[in-house]
This record gives sequence, C-alpha cells and structure tokens, in this order.
Amino acid sequence: MSIPEGWELLDIGKRLGNDKPDFMSHIGPLYTRDNGDMPQIGFEVLPHMCNPMGICHGGMMMTIMDTGLAFILHAALDGAQFTPSVSFNFDFLAPGKLGTWLETSGTCKRTTKRTGFVSGLLNGPDGPVMSGSGIFKITNQKIS
Repeated sequence: MSIPEGWELLDIGKRLGNDKPDFMSHIGPLYTRDNGDMPQIGFEVLPHMCNPMGICHGGMMMTIMDTGLAFILHAALDGAQFTPSVSFNFDFLAPGKLGTWLETSGTCKRTTKRTGFVSGLLNGPDGPVMSGSGIFKITNQKIS
C-alpha cells in the first residue's frame, strides 16, 4: 500500500522536543497530516499491529485515538503541552483489517482552565471502525 498523499511520517520525539524513544516509536510507522484545526494520525494496519485473528488490535486503535485526540486538543490550545488522559470512552464499530489505512478525525468540544473535552472517529476505507471521546487534564506545561 502506498501512503495517501499529504501524509508525512510522524516522529513523535521530534514533535515533542526530545530524541528519546518512547512507546509511540515502537508501534508504527505512524503518519500525520495537519488538516486545519484537526491534526490527524494515520497508519496502514500491519501484521505487528494485529491480534491473532489478523485484525487491528483494540489496544492499538485506542492508543491512536488517545494520541490523535490529544493532537486535536493541542491545536485548540494553540500549541503542544502535556495533556494526560483522565478518562476515555471507546466504541469498536468495525474491524480494522490488515493492509487497510486508518485515520483519525475529531473535534475539541470544550476547554476549561484545566480540562479539555475531545471526541472523534478512527476511520477506515468503509467508514468508522471506532468512536471515542476523551477528557484530558490541561497542565500548561509546554512541549517544545
């Protein structure tokens, strides 16, 4: 599969201002696209991302949604900062099949001084495979 036009390889360490390997560097490759106020994460479902039945592991999809929604919150806050997850709700809607392209979409519903509320979808070629909503703590600790 070729990566869809407009997507670039996501280097999460570089994006966050460090060069140390972290969890996200082990699950990819992942890609990003800045779509206005809605930055997105996308990836091709590869064998190491799948469960024994050959479909994208639920934990992989939840990780992508967690990070994708945090990116959307960062855009709403005009810059990356440390925004740990407080609560999440996920609904699995369809399988993410091996070899397919999945990408996030969503919106920041509301922010307060200390909390961000974001919801979105993980979309595949035939429509959404997951929906999710999250609450994030806004720490005001800037990420370079």
